[in-house]
Amino acid sequence: AGGSPLSEAAPLSPLPAAGHLFQCRGALLHRAGRLEAARAAYRSAVRHGCGAPAFVGWALLEEEAGEHGEAAGLFSRGADLEPEHAPLHNAHAAFAERRGDTDGARSIFRAACRPGACGQARSFVGPDLSRCSALLHGWGQFEQRAGYERRAAVLFERAARLGRGCADDCARAWHALGSVRLRQRRWDDALEAFERGLAGSPRSSPLLLGAGLARASLQQHEPARELFRRAVAEEPRHGRAWRAWG
Repeated sequence: AGGSPLSEAAPLSPLPAAGHLFQCRGALLHRAGRLEAARAAYRSAVRHGCGAPAFVGWALLEEEAGEHGEAAGLFSRGADLEPEHAPLHNAHAAFAERRGDTDGARSIFRAACRPGACGQARSFVGPDLSRCSALLHGWGQFEQRAGYERRAAVLFERAARLGRGCADDCARAWHALGSVRLRQRRWDDALEAFERGLAGSPRSSPLLLGAGLARASLQQHEPARELFRRAVAEEPRHGRAWRAWG
């Protein structure tokens, strides 16, 4: 490892443009397998004011190098600096999950979604949940991987309803909820979820495909074929949509 990351993590000067350049350099070097050079670049990024993205990249590098303690410390330091940064919390929880610490991953989501922890947290949907749609979606994906589809569905629905200001967040969450409902064979509920998503993102190929699958399961074959056709028209490389339409 390259020294003590936490002792060098505090930004020394407010130069965010330089910080982001160093962060991009670190990511490129990391991909190239030049870990020492990448570590130095991430360290410079943090020192020049780049916050959560640099901490995430640096932490993932340390995980790859087998320095799990340092990686965990970097995730925590990034969260202290930017508690509203949903991708950092999602990455931190995924790190814990990869280490087999499912309770720890769930605790990371709970802490990140507690009232006041997220920058979007001004009203709440439950005792431990904030208005941060991306976090709730990430948490739902985690619960789904852990085999808790009912928990996942609740989180996806909350994410969708709370992501009204961002069409992409809403579309992803409604699609995730609709997909859960399809697996549960709740065809009407699945169709409702996909159509709610399409109301905000009418050209989304995954949502069009999902709505078509739900209608096909309800024996509504002609409307389903039209939805499959539209899904292919919006995304000609969408293999599943082609197979459904054919």
